[in-house]
Amino acid sequence: MGTLLGRAEIYYAAMQGQYPAREEHCANHYWHGVRAGCFHGSIDIYSIHDEMRDQAPVWRSPWGDVFVTRYDLVSACLVNRQLSHVPPNDRNHASDQRSAINEWLMYQEGHAHAAIRQALQQPFVGKGATALEPFVAEAVDLLVSKADLAGVVDVVAAFTRAVPERVIGRLLGVPVEDMPRLRAWSASIRVILDSGFDDAFGPVSNAAEEMSAYFTDLLRDLLARGEMPPLLVGLPPLVDKLGLETAGRNIAFLAFAGHETTVHLIGNMLFHLAHAPSQWASLLADRRLAASAVAETLRLESPVQKICRWPVKPTELAGQPIDEDQLIVLLIGAANRDPEQFPQPQVFDITRHGRQNLAFGRGAHVCIGRTLAEMEGRLLLEAVLRRWRSLEPTIDGAKWTDNSSIRGLERLSLRLS
Repeated sequence: MGTLLGRAEIYYAAMQGQYPAREEHCANHYWHGVRAGCFHGSIDIYSIHDEMRDQAPVWRSPWGDVFVTRYDLVSACLVNRQLSHVPPNDRNHASDQRSAINEWLMYQEGHAHAAIRQALQQPFVGKGATALEPFVAEAVDLLVSKADLAGVVDVVAAFTRAVPERVIGRLLGVPVEDMPRLRAWSASIRVILDSGFDDAFGPVSNAAEEMSAYFTDLLRDLLARGEMPPLLVGLPPLVDKLGLETAGRNIAFLAFAGHETTVHLIGNMLFHLAHAPSQWASLLADRRLAASAVAETLRLESPVQKICRWPVKPTELAGQPIDEDQLIVLLIGAANRDPEQFPQPQVFDITRHGRQNLAFGRGAHVCIGRTLAEMEGRLLLEAVLRRWRSLEPTIDGAKWTDNSSIRGLERLSLRLS
C-alpha cells in the first residue's frame, strides 16, 4: 500500500464522524473522496489526486467507476470519439423518460449536439463576444467599483456570486426579481450532479426540471414577442429543429453552467491572490497580467473537477482494459496539476507559460461560454485592482463547497483595504 497508508487519516476521520459521508460505502477506500456524493470540502483532494496519478493513473475503483488523472490521458480521452458523451441507457434508448439533464448539450452527440451547439454558441462566434462586454462591465461597475466595501468582507456574498448572476440574468432576459429562484435551482442542481447519474438522469422531478420549465415558458414568451436577449439569438432555429422543451432545457443548462462555474472561478482566484502576496504585488505593478491570473486559477483550482465518458466498445487506457459502457471519470483537477506538464503545479504563478489547461474541456465539446467566463474574471479582477490595494486572508475565512464535481467557495472572508 505504500503511501496509501499515509492517507489513513482520511479513512479514520470518516469513520470517526469528523466529516459526513452521504453513503456508508464512501469510507471503503482511502481515495473515496473522489466518488460522487462522498467529498467533503475539508479533505485535501489534491493529495489524493497526486497519489492516484502516481500509483494508478487509470484506477478502477471498488465501486466500479474508472478514474483517470494524468494530463496526457485525460486530454486524449476528451477527443476520443470511441468515448461517448451520452449515458448508455440514453444511447441505447433503454430509458422510458428523458430527464431535463439528459437533454443538456454536454450529454449530446450527432445531430442533436450540432443543433444545440450551433444555437448556443452563435453569440460567441467571431467578434460577437465583444458585444457582451458592456453587460459584464455594468455588473462589475455596480457591484464592485461602486461598492462601499472595506475591512473584513465575505466577497462571495458581496460580489463573486452576484456579478455572474447579474450578467447571465441580463443576457438571458431573466427579470431581476426571479434571480433568487435561479440561485436556488443552481445550488440544487450542483448537488444533483454530484450525487450520481441515477439522481441526475432519474424520472423524479427536481430542480433541473423546474428550472427548465421556467425557461421554456420564458422562451415561449420571447418568441411570441419576437424579442431575443443577447445569448438567445440563435434559439428560434433550435426550437424549429428540436422543439420548445429541448430548447428550454438547454437554456436552463446555459444559465446553470454560464454562471455557476464563473462564480467559483472568481472566488477561487481571489482566494489564491490573497494567499500569494507576491502575485498580488505583481498584478498591482502590471495589470496586464489579469488575464494570466484568470488562466492560472483555471489550472490550479479548476471549477469543473470532473468530466464523464462511456466507451462505445471495449477499449484500453494506459494498458488497462475498460469495458463497454463503463463510466470513465476524467479528473480535470488532477490533470491540471500534473507535474509532467506543469512544473511546481501546486504553486500559483500568474506568469506561468506552457501547456493549455483543461478547465474548459477540449475538442468538439469544449465549453462554449469560455470567452464570457474569462472576460468576467478579467474585468472583475481589474476592478478589484482599482478598488483595493490589499487583499488579506482571515482566520477560518474560507469554506469550500462539499462537492466533488465543482470546486468553489461557499464563503471567502478577506480583509480589503
